[in-house]
Amino acid sequence: MADKFKDIRETTSDEVSIIRELGAPGVQDSLGKILETTKAAKEIVDKLKEPEFVKNIENIRLTTESIQEASSKIENTIHEIKQTGVLDQAREAIRSANNILDSFSNNKDFAEGTEIMKATLSSIRDLVDELRLIAVSSKKTGTLSNAAAIINESTDMYRNITGSK
Repeated sequence: MADKFKDIRETTSDEVSIIRELGAPGVQDSLGKILETTKAAKEIVDKLKEPEFVKNIENIRLTTESIQEASSKIENTIHEIKQTGVLDQAREAIRSANNILDSFSNNKDFAEGTEIMKATLSSIRDLVDELRLIAVSSKKTGTLSNAAAIINESTDMYRNITGSK
């Protein structure tokens, strides 16, 4: 029984020293800060449960899903574009244009090349004007169908010539 009293006295003594430490100003300040933090956390949790905030969170979730779907569609589109070879063709066209521009600048013949392009465009304009006149007169004489046959034959000849190179 004496051992039990001794245990009770030691336990009581330990409890008294804990209570004294809890009464210390530093511990009281810390406990006050913990209480304030707990209250702030409770307010935040309560705000998160409000219907407006729940709706905002749901809208954010839906927006995120939409962005993910759009990203997936963009990825698929890019993959399909790569498979069609359009990007490679565009890349090759750009290289060709750069090579042409480089050849003009390297040869110092840019002015001459510009004159040639102007002359070519002028010839094309003249050809378009002539074709318009032919189309107008063809309505009267019916030669438009003949012109179509000539164009088809010319196209075939062009293909044969370019194909044999």
